[in-house]
Amino acid sequence: MADAGFNGSSVTLTATPISAIRSMRYQGRCAKVKTTGANASIKSYEPGLPDETLTIEVLGSTALTKGSTPSVTVAWNDGGADGTMTKGRIMKTPSMSGSEDAENISTIVIKPSK
Repeated sequence: MADAGFNGSSVTLTATPISAIRSMRYQGRCAKVKTTGANASIKSYEPGLPDETLTIEVLGSTALTKGSTPSVTVAWNDGGADGTMTKGRIMKTPSMSGSEDAENISTIVIKPSK
């Protein structure tokens, strides 16, 4: 059953809060690393490095550009901070979509950066 757990969540890029957030999605996957030895009877694995992605949908357009490197602070309504990055990198030009009689939505994809 759906609840209002997302409502009230926020994102700040460097010192600028992003307003009109429609949705956020954080993924922190990591690849598996095979650690099986030559004489092992079963395969064994360890988790690899995380491959984090934060995707944000906002109402309207955005002035953000591909390649910019903001610090990203995420404050989920439930108190979590998944997606917070000391230095993120906007990975592609923010895309925009819309439809007749509906709002325009911009999508921003951010991944960690050095």
